Amino acid sequence: MKRIAGLILIVMLFLPFKSNAQQWKLRRYEANFGLALNNFYGDVGTPIPPGKFLGSLGTYNPVATRPSFDFGVRYKLNGAMSVKMDLLFGFIAAKDAGNLVDRGYAFRTTIFEPTFKFEYYLIPEGRSFSTAALFNRRGMVNNYSKVNAYLFGGVGGALTHPKGLNGLENDVRFQNLTNFGVVFPAGAGIKIALDALWSFGFEYGRRFTLTDKIDGLETATSSSNDMYEFATFSAIYKVRTDRRGRPIFRGGFVR
Repeated sequence: MKRIAGLILIVMLFLPFKSNAQQWKLRRYEANFGLALNNFYGDVGTPIPPGKFLGSLGTYNPVATRPSFDFGVRYKLNGAMSVKMDLLFGFIAAKDAGNLVDRGYAFRTTIFEPTFKFEYYLIPEGRSFSTAALFNRRGMVNNYSKVNAYLFGGVGGALTHPKGLNGLENDVRFQNLTNFGVVFPAGAGIKIALDALWSFGFEYGRRFTLTDKIDGLETATSSSNDMYEFATFSAIYKVRTDRRGRPIFRGGFVR
């Protein structure tokens, strides 16, 4: 009996992809907490060249980078597809100095951004670069994928309240009004498993918007809507599920 059990264990360790194929069902829900760094492309600071839908990648201005905080929940539809809701709160700022134009314009704003995203995994759970097997306290084997890569796209909104700076606080060209605009996030990300419950995530994405008022500047020469981007670093917790796929919250952060 011990010899048979030993052979079964060896087979399980050397065939991780087969034992890992349905692992996503055991951790179908995920929660992430992240820190994001953002940059703005609009009428102030780094302008978007006419006709350039993707903006000006070569004119990134690190001085305009600001922090934001992100919270999200993910639901796995299957091993290769997920849906996610993100709530992000942070800051956006830009100024002309050091950019293509220098009119002395500058602004800042807070931003609250709820988004809904669809994720498609190029490297899904069960097909990763490497896998590992861990034993929990009950003696059962937990397999997890090391690296997962995905693309995402979605829709959401951006609530902002821009203010002119550097003497432009009361300038009639800056409309210091609360503004809500529709945004379309798109980008790519990776998840690196630390153990069966925790992962580290990195995500880069741009927000294509239907508004030209994030910076508050009203100009007759503007030819493009505003755009901004985020680079997000996250801690991801995999929520346990029962046999029916429902999340289990009792017992706290226990394997």
